[in-house]
Order: sequence, then C-alpha cells, then structure tokens
Amino acid sequence: MASFFEKLAEHRYLETERLCLRPVTLDDAKAMFDYASDEETVRYSFPANQTIEETRQVIASVYLASPLGRWGIVLKATGDFIGTLDLHHIQLDLGRAELGYCLHKHHWGRGYATEAVKAVLVLCFEALGMNCLIAKHDKDNPASGRVMAKSGMCFSHEEPYAKRDHLDSNRFVTVLHYYLTKEDYDQQKSLASANKPDRYLNNSFKNS
Repeated sequence: MASFFEKLAEHRYLETERLCLRPVTLDDAKAMFDYASDEETVRYSFPANQTIEETRQVIASVYLASPLGRWGIVLKATGDFIGTLDLHHIQLDLGRAELGYCLHKHHWGRGYATEAVKAVLVLCFEALGMNCLIAKHDKDNPASGRVMAKSGMCFSHEEPYAKRDHLDSNRFVTVLHYYLTKEDYDQQKSLASANKPDRYLNNSFKNS
C-alpha cells in the first residue's frame, strides 16, 4: 500500500473549474513578490517581503525544499499565479493536518480561495484517507473565516492571546479555529449529491 507521502506525490497537480493548483517554482518569484510584498495582502499572514531575492529564498527554502502538500494557485483562463495553499503540521498518526492559504488582494471576493480549499479537502479525504483538517485565522480577518465556512469547515473555538501581532507587538491576536472531519465531509457530500452536485466537491483533483 502506498504511503501518505507517496499518495501526496501523485497529486502535485489539482484542477478545478477555474484553477490549476501546481508546484511552486522559482519562475513564480516575480508573481509571488507582487503580492508577498503588499502589506494589505499579507497583513494577517507574514511580514511583507522587502525584495524579490527574499521571495526567491522563501520559494527555495520552503516550496522547493519541501514541495509535497504545497501548491501555487493559478488561473486557468490567464495562467496568472495568484497565491498559494499549503498543508502543514501533518500528523500521520492522527490523520490530521492544518491548511493555510494566501491570495493576491486583486483576486479577493471571487471565490478562488474557497475553490482551492475545497479541492484540497477532496484530495485529503478521498485520496489521502485523512481524518481531520483544521484551519485558523486572526479574528480581525473575518474574510478568511468566511472562506473556511464556505468550504464546509466548522467553527471550533476562539483562542485569545494566541500570539503577538507581527506588525504591532502591543496587539495580542485572538485566533479562531475551524475544522472538518471525514464524517462531516461525507455527510456534506451526501447532502450535496441529494440536491445537486457541488462543482468543487466532485472530480476536483486528478493525478499528475
């Protein structure tokens, strides 16, 4: 039987109606720097990149050094690289992982993040046999929470004083936690099938 990471390696490319999720390369540095250097885009994610060399270092040390479970988000219609989606804190003994995403602000409000997250949820539960996916967001960034909710994830709890704001050390961040279990996913899929197929929850991944 193939191991978890062997299965993950077989799905380095995912496809949805409007998106291609694919490995990040150094050729993506310019497009990534365009949003990674923008304070508004990355306000709740990480300190803004100051130079394209910094972005290239991130790609090399993160996306090339440990590529499995990390995807660039690309618009199928234009080929534009608009963000990333990552699986991290993978716990194989529990069948659990955390997902995170970052999307260029020019593409907010169009459902792309939700579409990408749903594709990865399908992969995790249908192909990888995972038990639970979790995601977190800063309470001051409710738009990220809406992505989680629209993707079918359930609100779990608030975590006050979770960390200090990376831009304002006097601000304590309250983190909101969401989750989706395999049981919840299966129930949602059954309900969707009984009504109408979800364009993201069906046939949204393919082998590379």
